[in-house]
Amino acid sequence: MPAQAAFSPRLLQAPLQEFNLLPSRSLHAGRAQALAHAGMPPQGPAALAAPPAVQRALHRRWSAQLLAQLGDHAQPVLDLSHAALPVALASPALLGRVARDAGVALLGGYLRRTIARDAVLSARESLGAPALDWARHGAADVHPGLADPGRWTQSDLGEAADLLGAGVIAQSWQDAPAPLKLRADWKLPPRAVEDTAVRTASALDPQGARQLCLQLLARLDPAWLSNFPATR
Repeated sequence: MPAQAAFSPRLLQAPLQEFNLLPSRSLHAGRAQALAHAGMPPQGPAALAAPPAVQRALHRRWSAQLLAQLGDHAQPVLDLSHAALPVALASPALLGRVARDAGVALLGGYLRRTIARDAVLSARESLGAPALDWARHGAADVHPGLADPGRWTQSDLGEAADLLGAGVIAQSWQDAPAPLKLRADWKLPPRAVEDTAVRTASALDPQGARQLCLQLLARLDPAWLSNFPATR
């Protein structure tokens, strides 16, 4: 077994600084309306096409307005030992992959029972062949699947998986200190955070949801996970 790289907090300085001081950089597009009065594009910060210097200035302004909404909870997150931090600091792209895989795991029971040809083809089109294969052959290791997936299988399975998975992520830091939780919530679609039925659909408590997310991070990006002392 190869030796693990030594933990160095320097590797987390950039993502932690962005998380603490520039949350608009990872703001979910569904939350852009919160800063529409400050000139944020309706599609969110990612839609901005401007010279880098202009982008930096705009993000400083947007982030200052976001942080002002936190009031007494705007103090920076400095404790690297919290178990939710590997999930909370993950890039939006990595968080999206965790959400998709978590959602597929929750739909896994339904997908494993699906045998009708048209339904299988529809699931493959929505989720992709690799995700469908994982749902059938690996996802049960992290979650048995929803006991009653009916409401989630009536529309596009990809969208359902993404929302369910975002709910698991929101649940994973539900018990974190407010400065961490509130910043992390901005990275998720509002419904995943605000709709209790979505956030708790997995029937996992925060510790269980966190464990599921950490298992998925270990599968998707073990190098990222190894940066955190609590996971070593």
